[in-house]
Amino acid sequence: MINTIRSELLKMRTMPGVWVTFGLAFPLTILYMTGLFAAQGYPGHTFSSVQGVAHLRQLLGAGYFGITFLAPILGVICITGEYRNKTMTSTFVLTPVRTRVLAAKVGVTSLWCVLLVCLSLVAVFAIGLAWNDALGGSSSQVVDQFGAVVPGLLAATVLLGLFGLGFGTLVQNQVAAILLTIGMTFILEMLLVVLARAIFQYNLNWLPSAASQALAGELARGLGNRHDPALQLLSWWKGGLVMLAWGLIPLALGYFTTFRRDVT
Repeated sequence: MINTIRSELLKMRTMPGVWVTFGLAFPLTILYMTGLFAAQGYPGHTFSSVQGVAHLRQLLGAGYFGITFLAPILGVICITGEYRNKTMTSTFVLTPVRTRVLAAKVGVTSLWCVLLVCLSLVAVFAIGLAWNDALGGSSSQVVDQFGAVVPGLLAATVLLGLFGLGFGTLVQNQVAAILLTIGMTFILEMLLVVLARAIFQYNLNWLPSAASQALAGELARGLGNRHDPALQLLSWWKGGLVMLAWGLIPLALGYFTTFRRDVT
C-alpha cells in the first residue's frame, strides 16, 4: 500500500494541471483579501483593516474563495489524469487490486487538498496579516480565530477534493469531469437553490457547495451564502455527512462501473 501511495504521489507531482491549480490558489487568496479590505473602506480610505469576529475569520479563511473549485479539480485530475495520459493500464498491472489503487488516490487527493489549504494560509500570513497591520488592524486578533476557522476549512477542502475524485471516477474524460463539477457547484446549484427558495420556499441546503459551506462552519457563516442570503445552512456536522456522501456515492458508483472495466 505504501508503494502504491508513493506511486500516486509521483504521478500527481508530474501532472501540470496540479501545479496550475496550486498556482491559482495564492493569487485567488490575495484577490479575496483585497476585496475584503476594500469592503471595509470608508470615504477617503480605499482600504481599511478588518474589524469584528466575522471579518477576522473571513481574512484567515480567505483561501476558501478559490478552494471551492480548486479542490474538486485536484480530485478530478488525480483520477482522470490516468486516462488522459494512458497510464491506467500500467497502474493496474503494477497494482492489480483496484480497491487499493482507489484507496491510494483517496489518500493522495486528501493530502494535496491539505497542502492547498496550507498554501492559502501562507498567503494570509505572509501578505494578509502584514497588510492588515499596516491598515491599523491586529494580527493577534486574526490568529486567535485559528481554531474556529482552520479545522472546518481543512475538512471542507478534503471532502470537496473527494467530491471531484468521485465524479472523475464516473466521468473518465478530464475536461468533461472538470466542467461537470464546476458547472454543478457554481451554475446548476445556484439556479436550483434560488428556484427552490423562490417557488417552494425550501432550503435546498444539501447540495455540494452549500454543504461545504456548512462544514466550514463559522467561516462560511461569516462569509454568507453566495447563492441566496436567506438560505439556512445545515449544522457543521450535517454538512460534513452530506459532503462525505457527495464524495463516497459517486466514488462507489464509479468503482462498480467505469473503474472496474478493462482498459487498453
